[in-house]
Amino acid sequence: MMDYKEYKNTIIDYLSENLSEVKKHEFESFLKMNPQHREEFDQMKSFWSIEESTPEPSTAMDVKFYTMLNAEEQKKESVSLLKRIETFLLGSVTKQLAYTVVILVAGFFIGKQMTSSSGVSEDSIKYAQKETENVRSQLVLALLEQPSANKRLQAVNEANKLNEVTETIIKALFSTLNNDTNVNVRLSAVEALGNYTDIPIVREGLIASISLQKAPLVQIALADLMVILQEKKAVKSFKKLIEKEDVNESAKEKMKESIQQII
Repeated sequence: MMDYKEYKNTIIDYLSENLSEVKKHEFESFLKMNPQHREEFDQMKSFWSIEESTPEPSTAMDVKFYTMLNAEEQKKESVSLLKRIETFLLGSVTKQLAYTVVILVAGFFIGKQMTSSSGVSEDSIKYAQKETENVRSQLVLALLEQPSANKRLQAVNEANKLNEVTETIIKALFSTLNNDTNVNVRLSAVEALGNYTDIPIVREGLIASISLQKAPLVQIALADLMVILQEKKAVKSFKKLIEKEDVNESAKEKMKESIQQII
């Protein structure tokens, strides 16, 4: 029989439709037997369902939202926005889910309540931008751990919105590129990492990833990227792949073409 702790740890899998029929039945049975938790679950389900429809908040809306939060706790300005919202969310959901919905919550209330940015200082704008980056980085890392491929795709899409990436984010994206079981997620990781090729470790990592890829679509995507970058160091890796018998013929032709365009 499912207890409350297991119920809380299973919410995200239930909403992601990643539970077996047995576990799904146990989860639903727990809710029926414990109606006092129904409101909590409905709130989380509501946040989850608006995920795709919530518009990306503008910088001005972000500023108003953060300004509103700061006004509530002026004596705690040193505490980051992430920690404040996380503290609120952790009262009813797991930490994993808290990170997942934090931007959704912010976007929801921003869209509903904030329509003007008049009177906002430059410092407030910089603070809002920094906090937005911090929250989004945490969201990326949390979503990349999800069993749902759609959630991992969302994580990579959020990474594309970052103005700056940390080494932790870069490592997480490379782990996704090299190990994710879903080809579409790996393709998105190539695209995301392509935004940061001015960083030496990203270029080096992309070259190293070439030999690790077995999916033709990913091999082709990397070939296209190396042509754009005119990365001569990638030629050797492509030649090794071309020599392998188990590599798709169309991918081989694409790599041969890319080599010619690079050299």
